[in-house]
Amino acid sequence: MDLSDFVCLAREKPALPFLVIGGYAVAAHGYARATFDVDFLARRADREVWITRLTAAGLRQVGDTRSFVRFGLPGGGDALDLMFVDEDTFTGMVGAAEERDFGAAHALVPCLDHLLALKLHVLRQALAHRTSKDADDVEMLIRRNGLDLREPRYEQLFLRYGNREIYETFRRLARQR
Repeated sequence: MDLSDFVCLAREKPALPFLVIGGYAVAAHGYARATFDVDFLARRADREVWITRLTAAGLRQVGDTRSFVRFGLPGGGDALDLMFVDEDTFTGMVGAAEERDFGAAHALVPCLDHLLALKLHVLRQALAHRTSKDADDVEMLIRRNGLDLREPRYEQLFLRYGNREIYETFRRLARQR
């Protein structure tokens, strides 16, 4: 299965709203990198419907926390990671989302600021298995989109979802004094 297959599953009746996040969303904002899974952001209220639908489609649940569920395919292929958020967060992100063409599928991705917020939130957690990839994503999103981190809105974004150290690190990387 690939991104378009997961999009089709989400759109079965009743359709489940989602945003494409992770590597595909990063690519949609100008930085293509290798990714070996598909990541969706969905409403926490739809969690059980997602699990039932994906299990019925032959996917196997291989990870589960309060905010994340990971599915794999018995024969291989792309995994699907679902990140669940509350209704207010989801509604706000969908309201600012952008539709993108992924070849065989069209889907919504978070706006650049929301994607950065997701990445900064993970960086603030300092998870060893994620830090390098997410830091690279943030740096390249800044560069590819010509962001000026000296703008107050970016400083506020970085401080709200990351922290001062993360903000100053990326200002140095972007050579923005």
